[in-house]
Amino acid sequence: MPKDLRSYLAEYEKSQSDQVIHVEKEIGCIQEITALAMKLEALQKYPVLVFHNVRTISGRRSPFRLVTNLLASRTRCAQAMGSTYQDVGIDYYRQARQEKRPPVTIAGSQAPVKEVVKKGPEIDLHQFPALVHHYMDPGPYFTAGFFTTYDPDSGIDNSALHRGWMVEKDRIRCYLTPFSHARSTFDKIEAAGQDMRVAYWVGHHPVACLAAQTRLGFPESHFEAMGGLLGEPLRLTPSETLGEDFLVPADAEVIVEGILRTKGRYPEGPFGEYTGNIGPQIPNPQLEVTAITHRKDAYWHDILVGHADNQVMGGFALEGVVYEAVKQRCPNLQAVYLPLSGTCRFHVYLQFHNPRPGEAREAILTALGLDYRIKHIFTFDSDIDIFDERDVLLGVATRSQWHKDVIVCADLRGSELDPSVTGALTAKGGIDCTKPAGEGYAERNKIDESIWEEVQVEDFIPQERLARIATERM
Repeated sequence: MPKDLRSYLAEYEKSQSDQVIHVEKEIGCIQEITALAMKLEALQKYPVLVFHNVRTISGRRSPFRLVTNLLASRTRCAQAMGSTYQDVGIDYYRQARQEKRPPVTIAGSQAPVKEVVKKGPEIDLHQFPALVHHYMDPGPYFTAGFFTTYDPDSGIDNSALHRGWMVEKDRIRCYLTPFSHARSTFDKIEAAGQDMRVAYWVGHHPVACLAAQTRLGFPESHFEAMGGLLGEPLRLTPSETLGEDFLVPADAEVIVEGILRTKGRYPEGPFGEYTGNIGPQIPNPQLEVTAITHRKDAYWHDILVGHADNQVMGGFALEGVVYEAVKQRCPNLQAVYLPLSGTCRFHVYLQFHNPRPGEAREAILTALGLDYRIKHIFTFDSDIDIFDERDVLLGVATRSQWHKDVIVCADLRGSELDPSVTGALTAKGGIDCTKPAGEGYAERNKIDESIWEEVQVEDFIPQERLARIATERM
């Protein structure tokens, strides 16, 4: 049976029922669902949320179920990939890039996403429970819709998350970020005086969604990367209105097809972005929807932008890229982590085992150029747990002297969504928090391993009493 969103939800809920919350009560799409997810996030709880009764932007009850928070848990994402919390980024890179599988094509009559086909006056984007996430968002957006295009020269596919404002029932204003491959394809097609064929696919197995974020060369196939991470070829089917050569995921929940006009720019945004800040209004092209296909009982997948659901999933691809590139130059690298506190994009923590003189600094310089969003690099020895930010800050506090351990590089490419950036350039840098190689240094406090294993909390404090002790952020 092909892997898809519904098969994953059924399996996950069967094994971890407490981590899937079904909300039957009516709830509005305008900020209400975001508020609920944020309150759970404040409690450090990240369950999958399934809403069965969502009031849409038009005030009607949507006939579709909404799934969100699917990718908010690093542990859940790692389990879906058959990996671990610590190794998920490295495993992601190897499977998606080094174990690619070519997709297979099936007829539309066999494709679940073609159970319902709507064209012309039947097209209505506002039937879906798409959310207005934050107070300045102008309307409902595609946030988990993977914007799919084909390079006109090679014919190779590309999928990526590009926000799209459903400004009308059949019109979408799409933001193609400046350094993205979709933008490169758009620029190429615009220069040729043509319009661009586009499809958004929504709702698939979480591993497929993660793989569609793989950092690839241009042009390289995301559909092949998705097969590598899924462990089976991705099933594709021809589009309804974009030609037999424009293939879309057959096991998605929803496909929205259209033509992105290269002539004309329209106000799009402002929009609450992955940085946790409101992104500015930007002139962007508009897509004219030509067809919508979906399953009869489709799920609408939403990603809560600017929160864990969005930030966690974006880090795995970069972790893998950083690990492979830095490991080649710095063999004592042990682990890489892009923390949620740095939006899983801006900050990188590198852990080393007995780094050679200069190795940590070389790692900083290597990593800074790997992606325009990477901003700050921190290097640590193996006795600092880079997955525990209290330990990280202890390392910064006790292992660095900034007059000699800080590296700053000015005027490098940055993210235009970073509110601290003026224009397209930013300052980047790193802090070497490793102990001086070959020199004596104070050891960390610790206890004997045998005593650590012997003393168990539950032997001294009953579980029910332990559960009543308040959780406190320190």
